[in-house]
Amino acid sequence: MNNNVKIAIPVSDFYQIINSASVLNAQQMSNIDVQVTDKYSYDKMAETIKAVNDAIKDVETARKNVTAPMDAFKKDLIKLESETTASLKQFVEDGKRKMLNYSQELERKKQEAEAKLKAEAEASLASAVALGDVMAAFTDKLYATSVSTDHTKNIRTTTKARINGEVDWIKVLSVQFSSNNINPEDLLKGLPKAMSALGVDAIAGIEIYEEKTQIIR
Repeated sequence: MNNNVKIAIPVSDFYQIINSASVLNAQQMSNIDVQVTDKYSYDKMAETIKAVNDAIKDVETARKNVTAPMDAFKKDLIKLESETTASLKQFVEDGKRKMLNYSQELERKKQEAEAKLKAEAEASLASAVALGDVMAAFTDKLYATSVSTDHTKNIRTTTKARINGEVDWIKVLSVQFSSNNINPEDLLKGLPKAMSALGVDAIAGIEIYEEKTQIIR
C-alpha cells in the first residue's frame, strides 16, 4: 500500500506576488524617510501607508493560498492522530491513576502499621523493666510490620494551592509579585475599562492616560 500523499502547492503564485509591482513599490516607499510637517505631507504619508498595508495584505493572502493545502492536510493528520491515540492516552492516564492509588494504599498501610507499632512500644515502655526487654520484644515486630515501597518509584508530588475559605488576596498578590510570578502589566490590561464599568474614579499609584494611534482607512 502506497501511503505517499502529493499536495499541490501553488508556490509560483506566491513568488509572483512578492515580485509584483505593488510590493516592489511598497518596498521602495518604505525605504524613504519622509517627514510629516504639513497637510500635504500628512496626506501623502497616509496614502503611502495605505499602499504599503495593501502590499502586506497581498503577500499575506498569497502565503495563505500557498499554505492552505498544507494546513488542511495537517488538520486532517492531527484529527487522525487524536482519534488513534485517544484510547491509548486514556489507558496511560488510567494506568497512572491505578499505580498512584496502589502507592497511596501502601503508604496508608505503612503509616497505620508504624502508628500501631509506636502505640505498642509506648505501652511496653510504660511497663518495661529494662531497655533490653523492650528491644527484644519489638525488634521482630518492627521488621515484620515495616512496609517497603521501593517498587513504587517515580511518584511526583506537586504542591498546589486552592481556595478553602475567605482569601487574603492582597497577601496573595504580594507573594506572587515578590516571586515574579505575576507582572504588573498583566493586571493593567483592561483596567481602565473595568474601572469605568465599576464607577471607580481612581486607584492609588495608577495613572489613567490616553494614547492616540493613527488609523489608516
